[in-house]
Amino acid sequence: MKKQSTPQEKKMKIAEAGILFTLVLGLTIFLGVHFSGQDETAPVTAGTPTSPEIINEMVITEPETEVISEPEVAVASPAVEDVPEEIIAPEPRIVTYGMAEQAYFDGEFDLAADLFDQYTDEHSANAWGFYMLGLSQWKAGDSDVAEESFLAALELKPDHQKSLVNYGRVLIDLDRSPEAQEQIEIALAVNPENNSARRVLGRIQHNAGQLEAAAETYRVVLRTKQDDVWALNNLGLIRIEQERFADAIAPLAKAASLKSDVACIQNNLGVALERTGQYTLANEAFASALSADANYEKAEISLARLENLTEAEDIVPMDLAAIAESFQVEATLAAAETEAEDMEVATIGESSTTENVEPEADGHRNR
Repeated sequence: MKKQSTPQEKKMKIAEAGILFTLVLGLTIFLGVHFSGQDETAPVTAGTPTSPEIINEMVITEPETEVISEPEVAVASPAVEDVPEEIIAPEPRIVTYGMAEQAYFDGEFDLAADLFDQYTDEHSANAWGFYMLGLSQWKAGDSDVAEESFLAALELKPDHQKSLVNYGRVLIDLDRSPEAQEQIEIALAVNPENNSARRVLGRIQHNAGQLEAAAETYRVVLRTKQDDVWALNNLGLIRIEQERFADAIAPLAKAASLKSDVACIQNNLGVALERTGQYTLANEAFASALSADANYEKAEISLARLENLTEAEDIVPMDLAAIAESFQVEATLAAAETEAEDMEVATIGESSTTENVEPEADGHRNR
């Protein structure tokens, strides 16, 4: 027969059960709190206080691998040769005034015009840029376009001397001499000592048939600049056209001594010498013209003509070097004016037309 527990023993068992329940409850609460603060997928590691029941309910996984972003790799730009030609944009070229000016001085007038065109696009307030653009276009043979460039320069600087003078030259080439004279008169009003402007004025007068007025204009230049080559040449040419061949020799000899390699000056000197009977010296002058320019047709024709001419036995060869050295405008002015008066009487009713068989002088050159 089973022994009945005493009331004291029952109380002890109840107390033990209560204590055990309390311990289990406390442990359960502890574990719940502990695992609630961790990732539910965190692995259980050694030393973790876990009951067998809890372990069976957990999903144990491998530790999560840290994701490391791949480093950014710089993508190299394709080499120029790998890029199709049609999508390669040309680098803009920077044009300087000096670069364009050098092309002009090298005689590359088309290139100079292109460069100055680009230069003026970026320097639209520079009158010198438009002046050089016009000069380059004119030298390249495009007078119409050159006119626009000179007008642009003068709009920026109305008294720009070089633009006024060279615009005048362009207008002469365009057969608009009255307009050219207006530009030259503006230039001379601003600067009466501008010899370039006076030479162009002389050319305008010459083209209009005002030979003595043109000669006086060239003498004005020579009074201030005795070695102005083109004033000397043009004065000599006028004397040839007036058939004052002896008077033409001195200025042409001086011009030739200053610029011996200019074919037209040598040719004009040859014409004056031939018409005064100095065939030997004329032959030398025409030969010098061909030496300066082998394709100079006028001198070639004149040399062929001289082969059939015989110099007079009493001709005393001129000392061209001494004549050139002694030429002075003021010293010859009075004599020239007297000879001109005599000539007016002697040639009344006579034609001054030169026949084809006679030597042909070159037109005036203004620089």
